[in-house]
Amino acid sequence: MLIMVVAAVGLGVARNAPAQPPPRQALNRTESRALLLAAARLYGLDPSLLAAIAMVESGGNPDAVSSKGAQGLMQLMPQTARRFDVENPFDPVDNVLGAVRFLDFLRRWQSTQPELHGDLAELLAAYNAGEGAVAKYHGVPPYRETQEYVRRVMIAYLLNGSHPSESPAPPTDGAATASRFALPPAADRHEAGGNPLDQMAQIRRDRSMEVKRMMAQGWIQPDEH
Repeated sequence: MLIMVVAAVGLGVARNAPAQPPPRQALNRTESRALLLAAARLYGLDPSLLAAIAMVESGGNPDAVSSKGAQGLMQLMPQTARRFDVENPFDPVDNVLGAVRFLDFLRRWQSTQPELHGDLAELLAAYNAGEGAVAKYHGVPPYRETQEYVRRVMIAYLLNGSHPSESPAPPTDGAATASRFALPPAADRHEAGGNPLDQMAQIRRDRSMEVKRMMAQGWIQPDEH
């Protein structure tokens, strides 16, 4: 009898247990592609490069936080976020805009460093370890983490978004890839249509509505988004 009572109570608890909250602030593939394309157009970058960085950095998760404190879709460190005017690193639009400002800065910084090659590997190394480390070692620094990061992003970029973990190493000729992180041809730039600022504003509005919906359902509190 006691066993039957315990089983019945357990069944009742299971039936009345609250449902798990749905994942919030996730970008679907279309939203992510539109956001990266719009941000890339603003700064003359290749959206495929931004997509590769986002995949390797956070797996496309705008709520990601690394063990070292990097935050958001493009995994900006707090000091980098402040440096490039990011108010909310977990807002994908804010985060991506900070990342493209950083990449644009690094690209212009490369042009002032005659001792560097000005190639994609150095740009990615500077994004990961800072331009000071790249300047110190006159190229990709001998940090295992940074070298692996550069390898993974370059493979993902060259394979147009394929998962980099089991792919062969990319070409070592930096010049072969340096020209690829420029803006794509004009015909491709208009693929998403519309003004990039308008596109990002719409993404912000859509996400704001989703956060309000989840607040109304009790999944999140006002200070959690």
